[in-house]
Amino acid sequence: MADDGSTYIHGTDPDEQRRLGLMNTILNAASLRELRLLGGEKILELGSGLGQFARLMARTAGAGGRVVGIERSVAQRAEAVRQAREDGEETLVEFRAGDALALSLGDGERGTFDIAHTRFLLEHVQRPLEVVRAMVRAVCPG
Repeated sequence: MADDGSTYIHGTDPDEQRRLGLMNTILNAASLRELRLLGGEKILELGSGLGQFARLMARTAGAGGRVVGIERSVAQRAEAVRQAREDGEETLVEFRAGDALALSLGDGERGTFDIAHTRFLLEHVQRPLEVVRAMVRAVCPG
């Protein structure tokens, strides 16, 4: 991935990972309520980090749903996979390497997601509007 000047302002050491995990735990229930998932949604999450919210959305979307988590940080993605495995949820979310500023979706994926979500990402990128536009292109019309 090219260096676009984006900077991850949080650390990835174990203490910082615990702090970020706790912050997610505090916010996840309220965030999920606001999404009003009905079940079966296809969800794209950019900057999925530790994957806690992605897994919560996947549990809520249920068997007919699908969640793809895009994360640029190798350390964050590895920890997300480790936590999912530890909780017996490694099949709930497809965690992919990727960059929100150069969003690469597979053949036939663009325009197919019901929801594109991000949280705690836009403050880290140089061009947040570009990320939002990529999210809009990822979802179904309407």
